[in-house]
Amino acid sequence: MIRDIGALQVLIGGLMLVPLIVSLLYQEWYSALAFLIAAGVTAIAGGAMYKLCEDAPEPQRHHAMIVAALGWLATAAFGAIPFVIAAYITPSAVLESFVPAGASYQSSLLNFQNPLHAFFESMSGYTTTGLTMSVHEPSVGHGFLWYRSQMQWVGGAGMIVLSLAILRQPHGIAGISLYQSEGRSEKLRPSIAGTARAIWKIYVGITALVAVYLAVATFIVLPGYGIEQTIFDALNHAMTGQSTGGFSTLDNSIAGYNSYAMDIVHIPAMITGAISIPVYYAAASERDIREFTRDPQVRALFGLFIVGVVGLTAFLARWVGVPYNGDPLGYVGRVATSQAFREGLFQFISAQTTTGWQTSAIGDWNNGAVMFIVFGAMLLGGSAGATVGGIKILRGYIVARGISWEVSRVFLPDHAIDDLRIGQRIFKADEANDEIRAAGTMAAAYLIVLALSLFVLLAVLPSEFTLADAIFEVATAQGTVGLSSGITGPGMPVIAEILFIIQMWMGRLEIIPVLVLITSLFRR
Repeated sequence: MIRDIGALQVLIGGLMLVPLIVSLLYQEWYSALAFLIAAGVTAIAGGAMYKLCEDAPEPQRHHAMIVAALGWLATAAFGAIPFVIAAYITPSAVLESFVPAGASYQSSLLNFQNPLHAFFESMSGYTTTGLTMSVHEPSVGHGFLWYRSQMQWVGGAGMIVLSLAILRQPHGIAGISLYQSEGRSEKLRPSIAGTARAIWKIYVGITALVAVYLAVATFIVLPGYGIEQTIFDALNHAMTGQSTGGFSTLDNSIAGYNSYAMDIVHIPAMITGAISIPVYYAAASERDIREFTRDPQVRALFGLFIVGVVGLTAFLARWVGVPYNGDPLGYVGRVATSQAFREGLFQFISAQTTTGWQTSAIGDWNNGAVMFIVFGAMLLGGSAGATVGGIKILRGYIVARGISWEVSRVFLPDHAIDDLRIGQRIFKADEANDEIRAAGTMAAAYLIVLALSLFVLLAVLPSEFTLADAIFEVATAQGTVGLSSGITGPGMPVIAEILFIIQMWMGRLEIIPVLVLITSLFRR
């Protein structure tokens, strides 16, 4: 286990050299030094761990689960180092230069003098959550903006999957166990190493296409935005969109563009990340775009978009609708409804895909709108096999089909064949029961952890926040969504901050690896 965790840290240390280069390009010398020191510490520590246990036997299934749980925890810890170093070594004058002209706030890098805030940011990044302690994102500098996006991009496809693709290539049960430990099950190639490489080829290709699309679209919509900033934003938002992570280069997320057209431009960048990578692979291999329409998760995803956007718009219109001279259909009311549709469209898709880009002050919404987006989008999330969080559409679909199947079986004669069809696959009764049991168990565990987290948060939550705010915040942390009702920030209670770190960690790994780790601590 130590060997595999060490190999992962060697990889993470090497990847820190990329934001180092970005910092140098923008002449952010202290940020570059922070990345250099952190990269060296991380790679040396990882190399020592690997060398110390180089001859250890290959991991079995429960070992792989522990590797995933501890590996992600260690990665978040080492990933926090650059934030802390930069927060302490960067002079005040340099920090002030990061703050946009005319702004009255201080650099958010100072928030990371608190190591817990740095650990929170790192965990949020690698788990593709998007909750942040960088209150004013532009004030951390280009190097750290890139680093935040890079963390989400790497975490989206999976760090262990990346490690399997370019570093360790175990065979047999060991390779399968490590591959499955990050919540993946479907093999794209005969070997695990081949599957890992295929995933990353698809992932890199789609991210590149999204980056080009965003750059071209921004040039068209905002021609005066500037070439350098357009390209930088497009690259970062392509990484955080495809990973459904949601970090942004802008203050106030996508709302920072102050453009309805730019809201629309970024919607496809969220949807591409919510579609299962095996579906992309099948479409590319068969050269048949109909693979997307054949996938039940894709069909369900777009069906949820339609129903959810209409429902959320209705709740928001009720909130913002202002009658004009007593006439509920007056001019002001129609304008408010239009704004409700704008926010409902973007925010529901952002929540369903678990991306977390934000264009609305969710903390000001009515409780109905908040609860609708939690139960209608954030709990379920997008497709299994994608970079999304939540319970996943496939599990929800299996549970729903299972309920329907159990009810219909009551009316069948004794000699009838009671197979269950899920998508393109047909399961015998025993196989169907296993699929339903696995999906139901995961969903139940997810909801139990969510409920326990809610009770903890309510015990420490300041009085100005409502129950709806608390439910929203625990759902966004565990679902790795990243939208916020206003609770998350440097001034939040320490217990709440630790709670959200644990939720992000468990949510990204789909709970079971963390439970295996906890169980192993109490077993001989």
